[in-house]
Amino acid sequence: MDTKNWNIVLTNIIRRTNLYAWGNWSLNPGVQPGAVGTIDPDTGIFSQVTTLSDLKITDLPASENWAVNDSSVRRQQTDVDFAGGYQDPTTSMKVNTGLKVSWEFAKEGSISSNATLVSRRSVDDFGIVLRDRFAKLLDIAKSINYATPDGKGIQQGFGVVTHTHEAIGGANIASLNQSSTFSLTGSVDGIRAMTGGGTVQGNLKGSYKEFQETKAFESHLWPAQDNTAAKTLIPLSFQFASFDGRTIMPTWIKPIHSFSVNFDNQHGGTYIGRCKVKYNSASEGPGEKSTTVPGGQQHTISGIPLDATNLEIKVDFAAGSDFVFKVPSPILEWKTGTCTVDMSGVWPWGSHARIRRIETVSIAQYMDRLTAESSPV
Repeated sequence: MDTKNWNIVLTNIIRRTNLYAWGNWSLNPGVQPGAVGTIDPDTGIFSQVTTLSDLKITDLPASENWAVNDSSVRRQQTDVDFAGGYQDPTTSMKVNTGLKVSWEFAKEGSISSNATLVSRRSVDDFGIVLRDRFAKLLDIAKSINYATPDGKGIQQGFGVVTHTHEAIGGANIASLNQSSTFSLTGSVDGIRAMTGGGTVQGNLKGSYKEFQETKAFESHLWPAQDNTAAKTLIPLSFQFASFDGRTIMPTWIKPIHSFSVNFDNQHGGTYIGRCKVKYNSASEGPGEKSTTVPGGQQHTISGIPLDATNLEIKVDFAAGSDFVFKVPSPILEWKTGTCTVDMSGVWPWGSHARIRRIETVSIAQYMDRLTAESSPV
């Protein structure tokens, strides 16, 4: 595997807690709010072209200790003594003891991602920014062949970083061999900041005295240089806005060329659902699509344009109730391009329909689940 693959692995992990984020596996400092560039959907890697100026950036505290390991990775930490003392870059003080964190990778292809997250930064009113600066962004897109064939719009994958979740230090490590080890040694504050156990108070930054590895790894550390405190925060994840022609896609997580509504009547119900979707579209005009879904089946209405607005979903159960769901702007709500309506009910006790919600969890909840999944029975 290479960096491209690791970034998708990290992105998939992060999307357990934030469905709309991309991972920054290489700890690229160019991933900042207002950065203009492209994302390769196959790798998740952001390539910066330029940065928008004169933006208002909001910086909010968002404290999380992040330390995610594959189940085959074992992490240990031990105290160390520094003979003659060590000048700690994090505190600028001389210390006699420090910390060593080690990871044992039983399998090739395992990863460990670690950071002390402290801040969420975002472009204020980014939708307005993208609208008002569309002409400039289109010129940039043309310069790198990301304009639509007619030259009037922008292709998906080109856009602007709108949000970041940033850390005072980080360590992303991937094993290229089985039965290998990687370790970081330094001051207590510096190592904790890099490995997901740092304080989020004050101005402490990540640092390390040295790292050691057996066999081969791909590793990305922040700070990138030993015996140096991180001078800036580093994004572990980010959100990205793109375009489909002239339509703004405010939270772009993959290429989407139309919307679809999936009607799932496979929940043991017996009612037949007559399902209809109606919408307005600036490019195609008013639209209406329908399907009939018996119990035990699921059908999909697809081909709904991305600029659809005032969308209405109606489920009319034969011998049952009617259910109507209104979605003013699917582009703001259906980030994956698909909406699922769950249908259920056994005659004559009543029919039911609801829009399925996508579950997201906090980082703390995800850590608890990961620990439970990895613990031996």
